[in-house]
Amino acid sequence: MSYDYLDTISLASLPSEDRFPAWRAILGRKTQTARTFEIHCWAEEKEWVEVALQYGEEKEGGWAHGTVIAGPVTEEFLHMLLHTPKPEAGEGYDKLTPFFSIFFDNGFSSEFYGTELHVWLSL
Repeated sequence: MSYDYLDTISLASLPSEDRFPAWRAILGRKTQTARTFEIHCWAEEKEWVEVALQYGEEKEGGWAHGTVIAGPVTEEFLHMLLHTPKPEAGEGYDKLTPFFSIFFDNGFSSEFYGTELHVWLSL
């Protein structure tokens, strides 16, 4: 599929206590048409690499600073994403997910620990 337009969804204007529920709701809707995923984790995030590997396989991604895991979007995978608790605040981020970036084949992505959401659209 070819995409020509990028739309960014910002949660920054929401009160901080509303961002995580909003992120979960958007993720739940936007992943309904996804068939495959790719998760990017920094090299030091070994615990989350192990979690992601339960749903996919390591992919040669050419990213020297981390690990890329790819796999099918299954009910079990979506359940894990939508039910993983919000990470504790720290490291300068108010993380909404423990995964640095999550990409889906339908053009939707959750990046920078969920603080940026993007949707590629065809015109």
